[in-house]
Amino acid sequence: MKPLSAATIFVSIAAYRDPQLPLTVASLFAQAEHPERVFVGVFNQIHLQEDQDCIAPDRPNLLQHVLDYNEAQGACWARGYVWNKLLGEQDFALQIDSHSRFAPHWDTSVLQMHADIGDEQAVITHYPMGFDTETDALDPQMYTYFNVQSFRATQLPEVTSGAVDLQAAPKRCAQTAFVAAGSLFGRGAMFKQVPYDPFIYFHGEEITYAARLWTHGYNLYLPNRPYMWHDYKNLNKRRLHWQDHKQWTLKDELAQQRCRHLLRIKKADDVRALHQLEQYGLGFERSLDEYQVFAGLNFRRQSLEEKAKSGKQYG
Repeated sequence: MKPLSAATIFVSIAAYRDPQLPLTVASLFAQAEHPERVFVGVFNQIHLQEDQDCIAPDRPNLLQHVLDYNEAQGACWARGYVWNKLLGEQDFALQIDSHSRFAPHWDTSVLQMHADIGDEQAVITHYPMGFDTETDALDPQMYTYFNVQSFRATQLPEVTSGAVDLQAAPKRCAQTAFVAAGSLFGRGAMFKQVPYDPFIYFHGEEITYAARLWTHGYNLYLPNRPYMWHDYKNLNKRRLHWQDHKQWTLKDELAQQRCRHLLRIKKADDVRALHQLEQYGLGFERSLDEYQVFAGLNFRRQSLEEKAKSGKQYG
């Protein structure tokens, strides 16, 4: 196995009409200790005439595919494109959103965390702290963790985030049962073994991918040394897919049926919701029942245990 000092990282970015993309790409290269070992794949869905400010400038180690926004099909479809078309043979991979910022030496930090865990099936994930795109001011770093207080009307759990002072972070990365699509790090081969489901529109993306990873034998961990920030505050500063595409409601309804079917909540009513589901199903290393016990919830009964509500360490 390649030594940590030579490990390469592929960074996946699916962007939709986002003027923050060039700044995100600049940050991840500028703050990397070894930018020569960082490779970025961008699937950039833009208005070809109006969104020139959304294009990341050409540079080494950046592969950017541009698509007219009218042809865009949704967030997970775009993320799947990156993994299917742009991922190379890099040792590790990180999925982020196109409105992110990075801490100095983020690359060696996350690689060292993965090594310290000592688990080749480790996935490091959380909801990062925020930043302000107007001022580029970064929120103070804190230790964040997942919790679930309720289920949505769609019958999928509402996964949220809690935070405590960074000094209270565990010395070793603690296990969790959930993932954040905007900060998802693991072995590059993971995204090939557990491919992203392009038929999920947006909602349901994270809980289904968490269950799929866990049942394929991957273990989910919270970073105890945060290394990035995410923009939560300025959604009105960029166009969103559902603002431009009126047919998004049908896509989302089929996706919700697909998620409920996969998680054994309720069988899908519309056969279109099951298209190619066998390619994006659960794994066989551990069962969905075992995942629910581990996570402290029950999808069908819509019930939550205290460890899911509190976000207590699972490891």
